[in-house]
Amino acid sequence: AHRPPAHSTTSSQTPTALGLTRSSLTPAHSPTMVFDLWTDDKAPNNGAHGDPFLASPKPRAQQDRPPAPPSLGRQGSCAGPMVKLLLGRTGADFLLLLEETDGAAHWQTRSWSEGGVPAALAAKLEKMRTKNHHVNEVSFGAAGEWFVHGVDAGGTSTFSWWDSAFAASRQLRKWTALPESRLHVAFGDEGRWLILQGHNGFCGAEHVAAGLQKRIRKLHDAKGTIGVVRLLPGGAYFIADSQGSQWAGLGGEVAAELARRGDKVCSAPGEPSIAAGEVLDVAVGADGSWVVLREHWFRASA
Repeated sequence: AHRPPAHSTTSSQTPTALGLTRSSLTPAHSPTMVFDLWTDDKAPNNGAHGDPFLASPKPRAQQDRPPAPPSLGRQGSCAGPMVKLLLGRTGADFLLLLEETDGAAHWQTRSWSEGGVPAALAAKLEKMRTKNHHVNEVSFGAAGEWFVHGVDAGGTSTFSWWDSAFAASRQLRKWTALPESRLHVAFGDEGRWLILQGHNGFCGAEHVAAGLQKRIRKLHDAKGTIGVVRLLPGGAYFIADSQGSQWAGLGGEVAAELARRGDKVCSAPGEPSIAAGEVLDVAVGADGSWVVLREHWFRASA
């Protein structure tokens, strides 16, 4: 079926110290706007699944920005790049981002399987590579939905693109126009979706798991920080946040791996063992393939 062309937005930013960026419209340490958009009685429905929107967002104040995520090591490595991994239909359908450094320089390595991600997303990632743009956030869904958010080589402008057939395209247009550097989109099956903005702003499809909705509302009310959310096959989910992590709908080996605590790992013979660390992210394919990423280790299905 034909899908409409991608939608895109841009916003100008000014560089700050240490190579970070902050919108020129927002002074340092200003409150971050967050939004509770999970009620279905405040605005007309939009999208094939009757997903709710809110016409007038309710602001909450948060005085600092989310902490930078810790580095993630490769299996067999005690130190390494930050890893972002998404799986598609199978474990062979993947999108992988590595944040790498040699101590002096920093760079991003991207790879994906041919046909494993939406063609429009692959084309956009390739174009960003040729322009030396950095990818901050990227995601795709089972129905061909996709989203990517990045910054130019000079750190002066941010860019967001997405499949305009996405049910929450209107909300993305609102939030990408705001002077906020962090925007995370999660896609699930059966039309489930979730958008996170700033520390704990959110909106999502009303048929996202009730347990996840409850957790996010609690974090929002407590002015906590949401790190990552994954909407996984079959309505399952994983969330890592300032209060720890939570998951539901997962069974078998991946559930057992997520429940493991206190593991010690070693990068090579003769090297000292270190703690594998807390679970930071999980990727699950539609065929049940999985990868669990921890602070200093990962494990994957056979």
